[in-house]
Parts: sequence; structure tokens; C-alpha cells
Amino acid sequence: MKKTNFILLGLMLIIMSGCSKNSIRDNVDGFMQWTSGNKSPQFFMFADPKTADSFTLEHKDFNVSAPLTYEKDWQKMLGWRGGFIYGGAFYSLAQYRSKETRGIVLGYTFEFTTAIYPYTEREIENKIKNFPPQRTRPDGETINVNLHYETHGKENYTCGVAESYNKKYGKKRIIYDCYKFNPERTMAKSVVIRLVYAKSPTLPEELEPLAKEYTYEDLLQRSQRVLDSLYIKDGWDD
Repeated sequence: MKKTNFILLGLMLIIMSGCSKNSIRDNVDGFMQWTSGNKSPQFFMFADPKTADSFTLEHKDFNVSAPLTYEKDWQKMLGWRGGFIYGGAFYSLAQYRSKETRGIVLGYTFEFTTAIYPYTEREIENKIKNFPPQRTRPDGETINVNLHYETHGKENYTCGVAESYNKKYGKKRIIYDCYKFNPERTMAKSVVIRLVYAKSPTLPEELEPLAKEYTYEDLLQRSQRVLDSLYIKDGWDD
């Protein structure tokens, strides 16, 4: 089901990419002002770094800032956008060649999903020990790479971290699975942050210089503001 959701998310982003850069710049301010109070619209686009820098994505289970952005993201790429879909949320930056590839050939995506479930003592602390070791799925994706723990967020959440990659499709991911417990430590709320780097194996030659600027390492650097700003809200009812 999750795989289907991400496919639908990709299709939605392709449809949205029909907006020109000028259209994004002209319409985004009015579009964001359309929302009431601090509530984020279902889908939104940023006009420039200043707009993104001051933005907080407010989900019912968490708050998180936008990633670090630069003016070149609107000059060389299609700019940043985001939204809420299937109970989760996302930010994305992409360069499309939709007429030829019908999809993303170079880009960054931040995917956010949540879950709430009963917690038993040290279940999360021991989780990585019980994960299957690094392995490759039938679709060619190698998962559970470099499993370890880190601490992130405004309340120093414990986060299980793992990477994966798929050379066939030109994608690399790093996943942060961060937890907050209820006062009795009988329930856990999980916020999963997936950073997805996409670089098509058939990247057009004219985009190769751009791919030297937009790298997996650059995505990790931009993500720090997202990880630092994460706030998981109280409330452990589904």
C-alpha cells in the first residue's frame, strides 16, 4: 500500500510540474495567503528562499521546517513545493523532462509519515538489532544499509537511521524513524522522515553539470534544518 501511495505522489508531482517558473513566482504568495491562520494548504509552492525559510509545515502529529533552499533552486530547477497526502506530507525539488521521461530525472524529496502503536520497554532501543541485515530486494533495491541510531529534533528524539539505494532506478534514500513516548511510556508515536535523492541512469547529457551541484551529499546538508526543527506533538490516540 505504501508503495502505491508513493507512486501516486510521483504522478501528482508530475502533473504539478506543468506550472511554469514565472507562474509559480506570480501566484505562490496569493495562494499561501489563501490559507487561514497558520494552517498549511493541502498543496503549496514556494516563490523563493525567503518564503521557504519562514515556513513551518504543520501536520496533526508534528511540525517541521522547510529544508535549506537557495535562489538557484528556482533559477536552475523548478523550485520547492510541498503538501499533505494520504495522511502524510512532503517537500520536493525537481528538474523534469516530462515529454521524454514522464517523471523525475533529478531531484530531492522529503517524505513524512506517522504511526502510533503500543510500546514495550526497550522495544525501540533493540529494534535495529532485530532488523534483517543488509540485503537486496527482487526489484534491485538494497536496504538496511548502515543501520544506527541518532538524536534529532526539538526534544532530542531517538531516531533509527538506515539507508537504501537502487542503481537501476537511480535512487538513494536515508530514513529517519523518530519516536516520542507518552508519559507512561506505554505508547509510541513515530514520525518517519525519508530523504530521497533521484538521479536517472539516463540523465540527459545537458543536465550532467546540474547533477554535479545537486548531489546526495547536498541533500543531506539541506536536511539538517528539517531534522533540527522536528517537533512531535503530544497525543497517542489513532
